[in-house]
Order: sequence, then structure tokens, then C-alpha cells
Amino acid sequence: MAVAVAVALALAASGCASPGRAAGRPPGTGAGVHRPTTTTTPPRGTTSTVPPALASGPATVYVLSDSVILGAQPQIQAALPGWQVTFDSKVSRSIYAGISILAARTGPPPRVVVIHLCTNWSQTTFAHEIDQAMAHLTGVERVIWVTCTPWNGGVISADAAIGAASVQYRPRLVVADWGAISATPGYTYADGLHLKTAGAQAMANLLAPLVGPAPAAAGTTATSSAATSTTRAP
Repeated sequence: MAVAVAVALALAASGCASPGRAAGRPPGTGAGVHRPTTTTTPPRGTTSTVPPALASGPATVYVLSDSVILGAQPQIQAALPGWQVTFDSKVSRSIYAGISILAARTGPPPRVVVIHLCTNWSQTTFAHEIDQAMAHLTGVERVIWVTCTPWNGGVISADAAIGAASVQYRPRLVVADWGAISATPGYTYADGLHLKTAGAQAMANLLAPLVGPAPAAAGTTATSSAATSTTRAP
């Protein structure tokens, strides 16, 4: 499968719109993750259980994301032996940009798509964007939506919408609930978003069982893995 891969090697200082630098951040708050003051927290939805292994066939994974998952690229690749993993990641990428990329893709679809594009979300609903993305992924057997660090109300609502979508699109859509564990001490840098080594490994450990073991082509056994990456100007 020929896939044009975009990877912007972004570190924490130049990554997604971080809680400490976002335009809508309340004044007077310190560094790190801002969690809105609310009387109730929107439901997270249902985190999917580990899905069954895919049948024999191509072992292809396409990761569409902002710069957060990019920080875990080596760990994710190592956690998915036998899979050919393509990373398409860019600093501050929005879900709108991601939908446009999915709409423009041609050729055979990957078996698995991983999407992490809610970090920069600031609206009140995310369900419509999920529906749009899924409409462009009809040939994909498994779509893994990764929830985001809940640093503002928009991201909280997006994470809840992802959980609800796992019911609507069951069993094809599964949830990797990174937002539920991202505040673990030592996982991120001071911005509360971008991953330290421990966080990168945790992200890989979260995704690996949801992607599952690499399927073998008929009459062969998948034993090696490879990542594809190129650099595209921001």
C-alpha cells in the first residue's frame, strides 16, 4: 500500500496547542493541564474491550494524529511486531484537517486506522466530526479512536463523544482511553500533553492489544515490522 506519510518531529515546546499557551486559557492558571471547574463531569462513554485478532491478510496500520502520538512512534512500532505502521502526524493538526486527509486518500485501505485528533478541539460537540471521519473509513476493518488529555471543556466533550461512538459503530470502532490515564505522574512534560519516555511506553501499551497481533498472509507467518515515515513542512 502506497501511503504518503507526513511526520513533523515536534517536541513538547513546539507541539499542539498546549494548556499553558492556548488562547482560551483562563488567566492566572499555572503550567500544566487545566481541568475546567464544573459541578459534573460529562460521561466518558464505554471503553472498548480488547477486540478479536484480525483474519489473515495485509498487516497494515495507519496512524493519523497530531504531535502527541508522534512522541511515541518508536515505542508504538516496537509494540506492534509484524505490522507495517504508517505515521501521518503534524503539529497542531485538527480533526478538520484529519477528515480532509481521509477524504483524499486513495488505494487499498489499511486494516487498522488509529486516530488521535481531539487535543486541539474547543467546541461543544465532536460527534459530527467522528461521523464524517468514519464515512471515509468504510473499508477499514478496525478504527481505534484515542481519547485526549482533558485540558479543556471541549476536549472533555470530545472524549465523551468518542466513548459514545464506540457503541454506535460497534464492533468496528474501539476506544483507547488515553485521556483516563494521561495525568499519571511522569507521563508528560510540563505542558501536560506531550509524552516523556514513560508516557510514550504507556501509549504503546494501550494501543498494542487493541490493534492486536499481526495477521499473516496466506501461507506465511508475519515476523517483522517496519515503520514508514517522511518529513513534511508544517
